[in-house]
Amino acid sequence: MSDKGRFETYYAKEDSGKVAFELRKDCLEDIQKYIDLIDEIKKSEDIGKTAEPALDEVRYQIESLKYTDIPAEEVKKKLNKYSRVPLGDGKFIHLSSFLASTGEQRVVKTEEEYIQQVKKMVDNTKSNLTNLLIFREEDEHLKGFFDELQVIEKSTNYSDVKQRMDHLTMSGIIKHYNEIKLEFLRKWLAPFEEKLGKSISEMSSKEMQEALGQVENLKKKELEQVGIRINAETPDVFRPYNKEKHELMNGDTTEFWGFPEQRDEFVELVKKIINRFSFKLETHYLVFESADKKMAYLVGFPDDAFSQQKKLKDGGVGLTPHLKVLIANKSGEFQELRKDDMEKPSEYYRVLKTAVVPFLASLSMMVDAPLSKEFKDAFDMWL
Repeated sequence: MSDKGRFETYYAKEDSGKVAFELRKDCLEDIQKYIDLIDEIKKSEDIGKTAEPALDEVRYQIESLKYTDIPAEEVKKKLNKYSRVPLGDGKFIHLSSFLASTGEQRVVKTEEEYIQQVKKMVDNTKSNLTNLLIFREEDEHLKGFFDELQVIEKSTNYSDVKQRMDHLTMSGIIKHYNEIKLEFLRKWLAPFEEKLGKSISEMSSKEMQEALGQVENLKKKELEQVGIRINAETPDVFRPYNKEKHELMNGDTTEFWGFPEQRDEFVELVKKIINRFSFKLETHYLVFESADKKMAYLVGFPDDAFSQQKKLKDGGVGLTPHLKVLIANKSGEFQELRKDDMEKPSEYYRVLKTAVVPFLASLSMMVDAPLSKEFKDAFDMWL
């Protein structure tokens, strides 16, 4: 017999009682990826034995999707649901964390490929974690996650990397990280909510991603109004200037600012600038350029800050921000403004003030944190 062509019952003796369903014509590749992945995980000595019963159950559920006639979008939702494999005691394996992503998901086939993909994931996750830790300094779980990713990043041993990744997957820390990231993203979008046409709390994941694109355009227009643009095309050109923190304009010393309060105001301002103008902070810094492309400002965290922790006056732990000023030469190439290039230190400080105060003042108004008189005076003390 048949039912809308979806399946037929076999009456032949050797297949008596069995039902042969027609395969769906879409989503088969996605479904098979998860099945292959489960089979690979079951071969693992450290995780396969513990998770085998749960993996078998999920494999059966995923396999059955091949023969359903539900819409493709519903299949994808179910794959996401089944990707979270319960192990008991509140622990889970997240299958998606074992998948490689290079434009589309696929199963990792070799040890070298697995390590390469993990390193890529670690680099991206550390960038996001860095930003989250700036605003969640007290979160011990995120700090522990960051420390563990640093260990994984340095390891080249497949067994070690695999064991650590499996531990992270089952520990629940990835779920915690994703929840905090989503909360952060919602707050990041909040200043633009009135211009997005929909309440952030009502947005789906897809709508939130679309909102990110809208916000990028809104930020660009805001900056253009004050004669500034973010260099999103060639930010790597400025990477050499980020290796070492600025000797004066940083969050480590009070010498330049005069008092801890002004130093902390600088730290807070950088936090708000990053929150407003960059979510991922993939390069660890932002580069703003003047409209005439004669001045550039590198704002963010020097490379060595990621291996160091900074204790703030309230006992929090964070990263040391800094700010550097770059000036274009006659050929249009940017060079850092350095004290050694000036005849007198006072000349250097005067040029710094002339370049930095208007820039920070413009950005501070955008993030609702106008510069205090004391902060502006911190530059005058060097003149």
